[in-house]
Amino acid sequence: MSGTSPASSGPAGARFEGQVGAYYLLSMLACSEPRGLPGTLIDRAAFQRADEGFPLDDVIVHAHDAGGTLATLQVQVKRSIQFSPSDDIFKKVVGQIAEAIKDPAFWSARNELAIATARTSRKIDGSYQDVLVWARQLGSAAEFFARLARPGSANDDMRTFVQTFRDHLRDTCAPHDDETVWKTLARLQILVFDFTAAGSATEELARDRAAHVLLPEDRAKAASLWSTLTDLALEVAANGGDRDRARLIADLQAKDFRLAGDRRFERVQAAVAEAARHALADIDDGAGNASLARSERTAAVHAALDEGRYIEIRGDAGVGKSGLLKHFAELSGSEARVVVLSPGRTPAGGWSAMRGQLGFDGTARELLADLTTDGAAALFVDNLDSFDDGERRTVNDLVREAVGIPGLSVVVTARRNFGVDEPSWLPKSAVDALGRAPPVVIDDLSSAEVLS
Repeated sequence: MSGTSPASSGPAGARFEGQVGAYYLLSMLACSEPRGLPGTLIDRAAFQRADEGFPLDDVIVHAHDAGGTLATLQVQVKRSIQFSPSDDIFKKVVGQIAEAIKDPAFWSARNELAIATARTSRKIDGSYQDVLVWARQLGSAAEFFARLARPGSANDDMRTFVQTFRDHLRDTCAPHDDETVWKTLARLQILVFDFTAAGSATEELARDRAAHVLLPEDRAKAASLWSTLTDLALEVAANGGDRDRARLIADLQAKDFRLAGDRRFERVQAAVAEAARHALADIDDGAGNASLARSERTAAVHAALDEGRYIEIRGDAGVGKSGLLKHFAELSGSEARVVVLSPGRTPAGGWSAMRGQLGFDGTARELLADLTTDGAAALFVDNLDSFDDGERRTVNDLVREAVGIPGLSVVVTARRNFGVDEPSWLPKSAVDALGRAPPVVIDDLSSAEVLS
């Protein structure tokens, strides 16, 4: 295809909005789970539908889960947003959220809200995401606000975010009591798409996915397909339109793209999710009858993620390192499926054994790339000290494949002396290629970290 894409030459904000829309169109085309609605497949993607009851109207994803239950994700796209008390963009978006939650039907079904942004920050990656995870994980407003107020548990950035959110709801004359704030935050996600960054990992993964929806002999057209989807998203949005999969395929075939057959990952994704859920359920993220505050610990892991793609959480038994890994796995799992490997729950014998157990006919790279494109940010490996030889081969196969997946990190836990008394059994060349972040060392619990 020739010529200059209107999306490429238009305003940066419009292009970013088109790329986010194209991302969901591509997920629908590939029959992959949409980021922000794990466990579902897209039926239709709509754009600019505020007049039809979708106040967050840049992208509206209509989907269904394996049981046929319908789900909706409303996405408001903001290239840059700070979430601070003085940020007028955040205030406007909360006004749109207030309109969404005023509809009684919003609460009676799986209706989710998201803010898509290109620019992240330490606060967005850390405190703000942690608040949203707490809202989803904790079972009541009382429990949520008690943890938020507790010294050593939350931090000032988290409390300011929640108070700002409440203040903006109040300013729109929307309900802003504890119950409403908690329930609404539990339905809200912040989705970071780094399309505007040099060497964007999200765009590279999108082009990789685009290659796999094309016939093998046409995969060189992947960049052109991605550009076409971006243009199409902008065109459909300009008319307040929508696309289901059949019409999207017809649009692309009219532009001479030859598409491969359905590549449905839903069955293997469900198997991965089930395995991860069981592995995480084994982890006790408390100490006796106390829960562990993680504010400083999560900040340390977020800082390590800025330094490299391989992160070790080290510590002696009982200090909460597995609980910290569980927290990050649940954070990623709110957007997409994650892979969690632990001793006794990892197939022995390498990737081929794991592939057979999952009933998957693709490669490890295909699986990890698909999960990462859906929003999964890490491969989680708990308790490196306790894997047997057969399980180690499987872990090592996946760690090696992770090197070639942009944006995918490997987060592991181990005893303090792992790799010290004797060499680490992980593949050194792969870990070096990922980039070793400084280890996050968890010391014994302080009095501030043990919350009775």
